[in-house]
Amino acid sequence: MAKRTQGYFCPYCGNWNSITSRRCEACGEEMPNAPLDNPGGGTTGSRGPDSEPTIIESILGLFTGGNRFRALAVLTVCCVAALAAVVGVYISSSRKTEPIVPEPVNESSASSEPAAEPAASQISNNTEGDEHEYTAPALRLTSFGGETTGNQLIVHNHVHDNYYNEYEAGLGGVTTNVENVTEYLIGDQFRYLSFRVVLNYDKRTDYHPDTNVRVYADGAQIYESEDVHSGFKPTDVTLNIRGVERLAVGICGYGDIRVVDAVLHNDEGYEQYSTMVPYTNKQDFDQVPLSYLKFWNGSSAELGLEYIPGTIQDRYGHIYDGAFAGTHEDQDNWVEYDITDCGFTKLTGTIIMNTEPGGTDEVTPIVAIYNGPWLEQLYRSDPVTNETGTQRFEVSLKNSKQFRVQISGRHNVRLVDCYLSK
Repeated sequence: MAKRTQGYFCPYCGNWNSITSRRCEACGEEMPNAPLDNPGGGTTGSRGPDSEPTIIESILGLFTGGNRFRALAVLTVCCVAALAAVVGVYISSSRKTEPIVPEPVNESSASSEPAAEPAASQISNNTEGDEHEYTAPALRLTSFGGETTGNQLIVHNHVHDNYYNEYEAGLGGVTTNVENVTEYLIGDQFRYLSFRVVLNYDKRTDYHPDTNVRVYADGAQIYESEDVHSGFKPTDVTLNIRGVERLAVGICGYGDIRVVDAVLHNDEGYEQYSTMVPYTNKQDFDQVPLSYLKFWNGSSAELGLEYIPGTIQDRYGHIYDGAFAGTHEDQDNWVEYDITDCGFTKLTGTIIMNTEPGGTDEVTPIVAIYNGPWLEQLYRSDPVTNETGTQRFEVSLKNSKQFRVQISGRHNVRLVDCYLSK
């Protein structure tokens, strides 16, 4: 094959031309890049025999001469491909897709501080990611109008707890030595269950073990109170019940426990649902008999101390109007009073020996006064015998919120003329 001489490629058909004419030897088109005569020798714009046409020259060549049909075919193919791409994008974008929901973030887990253990009143078997809307109005269990199962809880009106606080209504059991349960079909309408566990005032000195309140959510226990007996203080509870269909309340102990202000609701806060009318031992008089006050705790089911109304006479023939006595001859009998914000600063009284004992005490008969739950002794009498005579006392309660009056024995000793003063 002969080596190409100096020349150039046609920009229309791409054929090689020697430097002989401004027209292409193959297609006959005039070539704008044809070299001019160079006076200094050679040709301007001429290329070597092995040179290839530029991209622009090749493209221009597709649309001229005998290559027009081929160029049209290429252009058609490109247009069809572009149209197919546009249609595909449109179809893809029109398809319905499920939105991507981000995982819920637990703020407590994101904190660098370690999470605290949940309190019993915050126990829940539900997830925080539940997006169910709760809009049902608050509903008291004592007036539950929906379907219930079981019949072991009954409603008591005007409940009094062991501090004599009063409530509109409360739930109680009807059977001894078993768990009394009623299940409420609440249908996942509420976020919270709030209630107060109290000791029935009439049982305020009873001590029965295994008396408590339990709550179940869809069959699983989510709460259990401490034992409710003498000395129990009213306890408020709020439970998270999101997602619960069946809620059950169980009371172990007949007569001892009341569940008051039990409310299903969707707002936080127990206080707004409380019906409690608080009781205090506050009196309008500067001096009141101790028998006027309600006591909240005692040493035995027989109330610890017994108040005997009517005429009481000592061994010297003195007459008194009413007296306190113990209820057991073989133990220390006592009751506790709460005088928070009552303004009392002094307790006075007289200790006498009963003229008609009717029996013999197995313990030394004395009277003692104690301050507060820590039982700081404020007063202790001498043993009450025929030889001791009448004993009077005065005790300061200026810094006391609670105090205890104790009588050891039952038959021999009586506490009379006992007054609280401001």
